[in-house]
Amino acid sequence: MDPLLATFIILAAMAAVVLVFRAFIRRPSSVTQEDPPGVRTVVTFRGKDPAFFQDDKAGGPLVGTRLFHMLCDGLAGRGIHIEERGTLQNAHRAFGATDGGRFAIVLEWTEQRWIAGIDWVPASAAEQRHLRLTHQVFAPPDSPGLRRLLAALDGWLKSRPEIRDVSWHRKERWIAEDTSDGRDSPLESRP
Repeated sequence: MDPLLATFIILAAMAAVVLVFRAFIRRPSSVTQEDPPGVRTVVTFRGKDPAFFQDDKAGGPLVGTRLFHMLCDGLAGRGIHIEERGTLQNAHRAFGATDGGRFAIVLEWTEQRWIAGIDWVPASAAEQRHLRLTHQVFAPPDSPGLRRLLAALDGWLKSRPEIRDVSWHRKERWIAEDTSDGRDSPLESRP
């Protein structure tokens, strides 16, 4: 076989594999990485209370276990149903449900601050497969349940004297590493 033809066949096979893989993990059409208008789903805050780190394993990459449980319990006390507490890489994750909506709540410690995000939760097997293979983060769609969860999270954070510098960001700007849009509230007033 001609070496040029063999190279062409190999390249064509590689291109076909890429195309099939892209079709297999196609992004769900109903979601984006942009927060809905008037909503911010990423919050940063500071707080180094020793109690936040009390349940952490020495030398482990996962920190803030006690803070995470305090946060989940605080949200539950504000009417958010918390389920499936666990971890995701170096972050804590739980699922919260309210008003028929289901959302992921992710908390991590990085660069001497806490970051909590509310993420979209996939429903179908194809959507779950996409997230498992790509590790992309999507914004949840706007709903009364999302707004209620964000208000509950904001209220809990601001009620804690050991937490300070609470700042809300739009997910698409946070993903682009633009932190210049921080606001005091997750919900902007509607015109």
